[in-house]
Amino acid sequence: MIDITSGELFINNELIFRPLYRFEEFKNTSYYKNQDGIRVIYLEGKQSIDGNDYYVNFFFREGKIYAVNLIKDDENITELTEPLRKLVHDKILVKYGIENGKEYPWGKVVSDYDARGNVSAITIYYN
Repeated sequence: MIDITSGELFINNELIFRPLYRFEEFKNTSYYKNQDGIRVIYLEGKQSIDGNDYYVNFFFREGKIYAVNLIKDDENITELTEPLRKLVHDKILVKYGIENGKEYPWGKVVSDYDARGNVSAITIYYN
């Protein structure tokens, strides 16, 4: 999961996100598939973080990473039970000693459920 002291996030055992990460740097990774740096970018398929599968999307603001959304893959959760995924995400944060919504020098991590979009996610916000 994310290193709360540095704000670094490894996906598939590869450092991919960190504070001040730029879209120009992302363009030099194997994840870059001609995506637009202005819109939300979705990584194809499931991504592994510490042996767990997540769907990952993120976006840049003024060329710098702003937010990364992680949605834990859980086959037991359906569209009708989506709000339960937030509980799964909350447990993940507790497991890693991450306090929901706590401010760090580099940003914060939030587990949230959006009722309008019916989606739960762990969101990492970078300053």
